[in-house]
Amino acid sequence: MAIGFTVLVWGINFLKGRDIFRTEKVYVARYKNVGGLEASTVVQLNGLKIGYVREIYFAEDMSGDLIVKIAVFNKFPLPIGTTAEIANSDLLGSKIVNLNLGKSAEFYQHNDTIKTKIESDLMSQVTEQIAPIKAKAERLIVSLDSIVSGVALMLNSESRRNINKSIEQISMTMENLEQISKDLGTVVSSQKANLSSTIINFKDLAENLNNDSKALGIILGNFSMISDSINPSELKSTLTHLNRSVSGLETIVSNINSSNGTLGHLMNDSILYENLAESSNNLNQLLVDLKRNPHRYLKVSAIDFGREVYLAPAASYKIVESIDFKVFLFSSTVQLPLESSVFQGIKDVSEVIDGSKYLYFAGEDKSYDKIRMILNKVQLSFPQASLQAYENKEEISLKKALKICSK
Repeated sequence: MAIGFTVLVWGINFLKGRDIFRTEKVYVARYKNVGGLEASTVVQLNGLKIGYVREIYFAEDMSGDLIVKIAVFNKFPLPIGTTAEIANSDLLGSKIVNLNLGKSAEFYQHNDTIKTKIESDLMSQVTEQIAPIKAKAERLIVSLDSIVSGVALMLNSESRRNINKSIEQISMTMENLEQISKDLGTVVSSQKANLSSTIINFKDLAENLNNDSKALGIILGNFSMISDSINPSELKSTLTHLNRSVSGLETIVSNINSSNGTLGHLMNDSILYENLAESSNNLNQLLVDLKRNPHRYLKVSAIDFGREVYLAPAASYKIVESIDFKVFLFSSTVQLPLESSVFQGIKDVSEVIDGSKYLYFAGEDKSYDKIRMILNKVQLSFPQASLQAYENKEEISLKKALKICSK
């Protein structure tokens, strides 16, 4: 009877995966959710069965956590840090407990609590893989919706009419190209004889050039003889003299550009040029007046016959309200203060801006005689000073102004 009971107990435990004749170590694992884990579930380490789940029950602290007791009959020690992970053993969702060894030098003892971990199920894994694809698909749908909206907006009635019109214009262009091709074919057909004649003329020209090649060879030979007859030493001497002449010419041009010498001053000094022009103009006026009124400059003595005395001409220019005379000093690209020492104490200096230049004057009057007196004084400090005339504030030539004032 006792033997039968013992066999019965052993058989029941064997069916549950227990062997009452083996030494087992029991470890405690605490889970929030066991995911369908059952008692007698296989416990594996690196794929080898080393134990089973002995018991599953709720924790006594009423937290709802599940306590899983893991029985390990293998003598392999479990280092501290080893985790008990509930994992899927197949696609159907059967559960096993995988032990992932820790790296500590110390080991768990009987009835110690080990860390736990739950492997995500197939549905969770699929969801994790599909979630990014789902997000991309949603963004793609939004983009497609925007594109469709944009296309629908573009393809309104007006746009469709424009597209139809463009297609019609393309069709007309193709017809025109076809007509041009036909016309070109007609032209080529009608001018075929002329084209043939032109080709024949080109052929005759080539033949003539070929026939005249001997004459061209003789001409080139003559040129070769002429070049051979030139003495290289004489050519070198000629080139040397030519280089010296060019160097001398460059020196002259450089001196002119640098305002060295009379010619250089005349070309580069605008004030000197204006003074020369003014002097020439005054001399011309003096000669004209001398021819017209010689009695102003020549006087014959009643006692000493034949001796001529030169007198200063009397003032003969009247004042005209529309005519003004000014004494021009110089122009400058830099603005100068009217109290500057450059003006050498001359009073009544005025400034006129002309584009990028500043014009400076030392007197203004409607009387030509008075302005001449001012000019004589100013020329003591500025020999290049000259007179300028204005009619109704517009500059005119001095000759024209004197002509107006002498009427």
